[in-house]
Amino acid sequence: MHDAYQFDWVAENIFAPIYPVIADDLLRRTGKKAGRMLDIGCGGGHLGLSVLRAAPQMQGILLDKCPEAVEIADRRAAQWGLRGRVVAVVGDVQSLPFPSGSIDLVVSRGSMPFWEDIRLAFSEILRVLAPDGAAYIGGGMGNRELAAQIERKMKEYDPAWPENLKRKSMGRDRAEYAALLSQLGADAQFLEDDDKGKWTLLCRRGAGEDGKEIGQA
Repeated sequence: MHDAYQFDWVAENIFAPIYPVIADDLLRRTGKKAGRMLDIGCGGGHLGLSVLRAAPQMQGILLDKCPEAVEIADRRAAQWGLRGRVVAVVGDVQSLPFPSGSIDLVVSRGSMPFWEDIRLAFSEILRVLAPDGAAYIGGGMGNRELAAQIERKMKEYDPAWPENLKRKSMGRDRAEYAALLSQLGADAQFLEDDDKGKWTLLCRRGAGEDGKEIGQA
């Protein structure tokens, strides 16, 4: 089985409950309710599509560098009745095929450890963000109960999980990319919570000069 189909089976049959929870949380934290959303490393599209379900005024782009994943995401968008509000495209975070300042919300769960050039990836994300846009990037299981449920199911599906995932991914030191984001001109909040996971909420530096925190309504 191609990795894209295997990953999507796991997302659909084991991880599915986490995506609406993460979508609600990121929309609350970023304060975004409308505009254009980009899901980077979308896989089968679960997170991006869950965001669109929760934010009816938002349009979306599902992006993955794997063509098979993009095909799966496009089919799921049709199945969920969202194809009219979203497009699925093949692309790489290190060279985003979008105009500067054209994206209001960037989301990504679980893709960052696989970025080959983290500086270029974050530079591209900041480039495409609208002046008041926000990005929500990281990983988590939604809440503690879901994390326990998924861990149990994943251990049954793959006894080596999560050690095998750690071997496949290229772990990054959080302090390193905190310094990097500052160098790139980003304001960032690092959210580490036993329930919610580890996420980075960022915007262009100066976007909150009116005194508001990132994502504050």
